[in-house]
Amino acid sequence: MTKLDHALALAAQGFKVFPIAPGKKAPPLLNGWPQKATDDPEEIRQFWLVVPDANVGIHCEGLLVIDVDYAKGGDDSLAFLRMTEDMPDTLVAATPTGGSHHFYRLPEGHAGVLNSVEALGKGLDIRSTGGYVVAAGSEVTAGLYAWQDVATPIAPAPQWLVDRLGAPPVKAAAPLERVADAPESAFEAAQTWLDAQGGAVEGDGGDIHTFAVACGLRDRGVSESQALDLMVDWDSKCAPPWGPEAIATKIHNAYRYAQNAPGARVALPGDFPLVDAPAPPKARTVLTLAQFATQESHGAGYVVKGLLQRRSYASIYGAPGAGKTFVGLDIAYSVAAGHPWMDRKVHAGPVLYLAFEGTGGLVKRAQALRQKYGTKDVPLYIAGAAFNLRAPAGRAELGEIISALPAKPVLIFIDTFARALSGGDENSAQDVGAFNSAIAALIESTAACVVLIHHSGKDKSKGARGSSALLGALDTEIEVDGGAVIARKQRDIELGVPIGFRLTPMRVGMDADGDIETSCVVEPAAIARTVPLKGNARYGFKALEELSPQNAPVDVEDWKAACAPFLSKTRSSQAFHELKDKLLTVGLIVADGCTVTRRLE
Repeated sequence: MTKLDHALALAAQGFKVFPIAPGKKAPPLLNGWPQKATDDPEEIRQFWLVVPDANVGIHCEGLLVIDVDYAKGGDDSLAFLRMTEDMPDTLVAATPTGGSHHFYRLPEGHAGVLNSVEALGKGLDIRSTGGYVVAAGSEVTAGLYAWQDVATPIAPAPQWLVDRLGAPPVKAAAPLERVADAPESAFEAAQTWLDAQGGAVEGDGGDIHTFAVACGLRDRGVSESQALDLMVDWDSKCAPPWGPEAIATKIHNAYRYAQNAPGARVALPGDFPLVDAPAPPKARTVLTLAQFATQESHGAGYVVKGLLQRRSYASIYGAPGAGKTFVGLDIAYSVAAGHPWMDRKVHAGPVLYLAFEGTGGLVKRAQALRQKYGTKDVPLYIAGAAFNLRAPAGRAELGEIISALPAKPVLIFIDTFARALSGGDENSAQDVGAFNSAIAALIESTAACVVLIHHSGKDKSKGARGSSALLGALDTEIEVDGGAVIARKQRDIELGVPIGFRLTPMRVGMDADGDIETSCVVEPAAIARTVPLKGNARYGFKALEELSPQNAPVDVEDWKAACAPFLSKTRSSQAFHELKDKLLTVGLIVADGCTVTRRLE
């Protein structure tokens, strides 16, 4: 059976389904999947036409599903519940890792119970309205999901179970996003793009191609009615033509189920606004602690997981020769190519590298990157820059550069901060503040992560040079020093361990005199462990060595107890966290949940 067959079979049983990334448990392939999950066969066929190998998710609306994690002792917890409570037999699916999903049906019209982790016991998670489980017939690296006994019906959820788990917080359903008419410039850009798209051919992926074309128009910011105006003409290329009614239906489906935000690929000069434009008033909402804590958290998402976030302001700084530009270019290439950087996942997308020091010195570095990664072109765009972002004319010039890109960049590098100030004073809070305001406007208009390449001061221990107004505005500050990439500041995520690298020379060609020209590329490498430890950090690391000479994981609380004799009695908890953070920052330990080990490179 195909994944589509499994999805249709589940719908016939009354399950509401939606597609998940092929071969994985996440992510769902539909934005707003709780509203778009369906048991309508035609809608399901449309989903799987686009991604035939997509796994199947079951929206647990109207259901109470107990997710049993065998590895965490879920089987024992479930056995205990069966001995002490009424647990009727019900439909069960086996998971590839030895666990199981136990399905119970809630009363008609019930809002669902609270999605939770281990609320019933160790290894027992709960999925209900707003949550999902991977369906039988799906496949991941570990194996297949499969029903244990399809003849067993779904039992009603016992009342004690519903009462114990509690109801979820009530929130208004989000309406489907309507796309407004695009301005003339965006409409013309969409028409130019559409003119380059071939027609759909019956029997040769015509449905998928038509859906993709309609999604492409939505990505370019045109409304449904504008898309219809455009695609009625495009339909004449199709063999055979769909006809106006069929085209209208396909556009409607694309606008309902498209994954990207409307206008995701629109880039216009006006997208980079003036920083002195008045901000619209914001509605103020006061919530109780309980209401605030039960909200869904919607972070901006990452560009490089654990290092760089979307919609953020970052800096990579270091001394001359430390390798900061090489590191920046390597990150830029990885994001543009969509492959992990130093084993960290990336959010793929276009990258813009603004060379304020000129592009000449970057040519050999670009040649070295292509030798390292191959000559396949990627959406990494390099532009020479000599404009002043603190002035309206400079911002307009950058807006023109962005508008020439096929899509908004997810990552923008500015190399270097000193040159980008265009005559401003690094030590002036006023000049740096004006620059920060321009970057805030750039982030607002593109949703990108903007990264400055910057220099450290004469005293490296004091960090990057210049006004403290820069550090105060940054979300992320990264130092490149001694073959290590070290996160010094992260506003919304935990500081990660340092990332080791080395600069590997690479021959890139010969000059006019016949002499060999070289550049460097960034390669993973272990960090030299020459970090001097003093005070509590030194004693804490020694205590960890004594607790686990073979470096088996040590419970953090056990380590804390071993450190107690040398910690201040009045502030022992704070002192312990300080020494732990110090060892994490210099990369001597690795923390994994409630355990810690020494890093032994």
